[in-house]
Amino acid sequence: MTLKYFFLPLIFCLSSVLAQDYAFFELEDEPNIVINAINSGTHKNIGVNIINLSGEEVVIHFPPGGYFLNENESEQNLVLLFYDKLTVPPGGMNNIVLYTACANPDRSAPRAGRINWTYGYDNKMGILLESYESNRDMVALMTGPEHHSTFEKRHNFLQMFVWVYYNADKKQIVNFSTKYIFDGDRDAAQSYVEIYYPITKLFIETYKKL
Repeated sequence: MTLKYFFLPLIFCLSSVLAQDYAFFELEDEPNIVINAINSGTHKNIGVNIINLSGEEVVIHFPPGGYFLNENESEQNLVLLFYDKLTVPPGGMNNIVLYTACANPDRSAPRAGRINWTYGYDNKMGILLESYESNRDMVALMTGPEHHSTFEKRHNFLQMFVWVYYNADKKQIVNFSTKYIFDGDRDAAQSYVEIYYPITKLFIETYKKL
């Protein structure tokens, strides 16, 4: 019994050492790890399934600024907004839902069941999103806490971040927001753009000068 409890911490440490870490956009080059992304018909999230064919536990990291490139050019690409991670046991599988933003408001939302994606990472976008998360209280103070008081509001705020960062056209932003965010309410979409666009533009212009 004594030997059993002596070896348990050692076994735990060895298993931790054996776990392999990957960023999700690196997995296309890993023959023993299969990544599949499937969309539910919205720009706000995407489901990811990881199959681990190796004999080691793997930890998959999903950093903000990671992106899902849609192979259908009539549909938008998606940008990952928040950090998350997924642990997958050896010879097993696991799945996760990730929160995303639309990168191309001139395109339609991905259709439900879309599985044709490639993966990448925009380092500057990642730094911008991480800066928001680590300085959220300050950003809320500067831009109004009412715009950050719920997860949905923070999601909408960061959606505008992505559009402004990629120089999206304001008219296209209004059109997309009307259809996909505010269920056809153009006045609500216009109000959203009038409030969020100027403050995110100011923040990003300051950020780009750093």
